[in-house]
Amino acid sequence: MTKAETNGNGEAKPARGHVHEHVLRYMRRGLMVGAFLPGQVMSLRKLAAGLGTSPMPVREVLSRLVAANALEETRGGSVRVPKLSPEKLSDLFAIREMLEGSAAERAARNVTPALISELTEINAQLLTAIDKRDILGCLSSNQKFHFTLYEAAASDVLMPLIESLWLQFGPTMYMSLLIPSMPWNAADHDDILAALKDGKPAAVRKGIVHDIRTTCKALLSVAGPQGLELPFSQGPELQFDY
Repeated sequence: MTKAETNGNGEAKPARGHVHEHVLRYMRRGLMVGAFLPGQVMSLRKLAAGLGTSPMPVREVLSRLVAANALEETRGGSVRVPKLSPEKLSDLFAIREMLEGSAAERAARNVTPALISELTEINAQLLTAIDKRDILGCLSSNQKFHFTLYEAAASDVLMPLIESLWLQFGPTMYMSLLIPSMPWNAADHDDILAALKDGKPAAVRKGIVHDIRTTCKALLSVAGPQGLELPFSQGPELQFDY
């Protein structure tokens, strides 16, 4: 048996595979909740320092996310979050309506009092974040509400597909909070919860589809021909749970 590697403080270093999964989980979570923004360049050194690792696993994870279309490589060799064109955005959200609508309806057929209670609590956290203008709280609670509902569909096929969509459009969600004409109010979530309590799967699907469609409409209203882009390229420093 070989000795475990140690760092400069004599503490055991995590296994390489664990480090890779740690970095991947962080990046996936950040993309899905919108903590990374359209056009933002990924800094190997900064990410590695923040995660307490070397640049190598970060580079491997970024390459994996480029292959998954969640990130893109520029001509200069750097990696950044894509700026979605109006056409790409519309396509992604149309597919979201189909897949997430189906997952929501299936979940409604498996509804339990515990699920309704959990979703109600998450939505209360979202409403509190909206009132406090807590952007990351809004983004995180919104993603948690959707995924908690979809996971109740118990579909090993739908969830990976839905996650791949969120990796691609997630960074645009930050911008959706900055559109004065269409402020967040979680009204569709209230309708979804009511439909779950009434045992109406079709109404649950309708609520999810309307939620997705409304967000898409808001984003398209501020999208330029080159895609969605914020006036600041690097974005704010957003800390999130992963």
